[in-house]
Amino acid sequence: MRKLTLADMDVIQPLLQPLQDKLWVYYPPVILSNESVYIDRVEGSTILLFKENGNWDIIVQPLGDCSNGTLEEVFGYLVNLNGNNDGAIYNCTASFASNIKKNRFASKVECSDYIYDKEEQLAMCGGRFNEIRNHINYFKKHYNYTVSAYKAEDYEDCDRLFNGWKAKKEANIPVKDEHVAQLFQNLCLFPDMFGMVVRVDEKVVGFSLGGLLSHDEAICIIRKTDYTFKGLSEFVDHEFYKCVPESVRLVNDGDDLDSPSLRQYKSKWNPVGFRQYYTVENKL
Repeated sequence: MRKLTLADMDVIQPLLQPLQDKLWVYYPPVILSNESVYIDRVEGSTILLFKENGNWDIIVQPLGDCSNGTLEEVFGYLVNLNGNNDGAIYNCTASFASNIKKNRFASKVECSDYIYDKEEQLAMCGGRFNEIRNHINYFKKHYNYTVSAYKAEDYEDCDRLFNGWKAKKEANIPVKDEHVAQLFQNLCLFPDMFGMVVRVDEKVVGFSLGGLLSHDEAICIIRKTDYTFKGLSEFVDHEFYKCVPESVRLVNDGDDLDSPSLRQYKSKWNPVGFRQYYTVENKL
């Protein structure tokens, strides 16, 4: 077992590429941005591990060959590492969970990614989008704004905005997902990534970054806005879809972190579907 590094991109990307119903967390730069992930091999399967509360767990389903026999070896590996049977495999896809032996392993749904149709988000037709259109129109009317493609030189301004957002959030409630809390600082720019920056009176007030999960599906990796500007969140989200590559049909916007306000916000954008995350555990 060794620490996952940027050099492992060439190892994990080909293993992730053929997977169906891929989850937000399966975008390689998202995995690589987590500094606490380790990599190892078990019976021809590649596993990505992290340690939390004294136990080692696996952060995504085993990659490559993973029959039920291999899965038994993987859980045996966790038992040897932990000295107990508490290790689990997180962030498994629905197809993976459906193929495990139900009498040998247990699976449960933890959360779901929100999936959106790109063209529908761009058009925002019908009464379902009235609230969003009103917020966007308010922002356009009341602020002197510009929109530009995200560039490497925008990082420092965006980082200042991000840290301001994080400080305000942590002053009120704990940031629930520590990976999200550190994601932007550790995120490397890859060729398939894209994004946009919004400025008001030449000051950065919002940004959004995305990447390609597959040829026809993108993810929104991270977005942050200065919430003192009314309508800015909706404006940034809509502008993001304008910079999504032409080949993309669907956009995965991740889960809602079990936050009622985030759930309400994501729901009002009218997702076309959801993609469930499963946790798989050893019954023995």
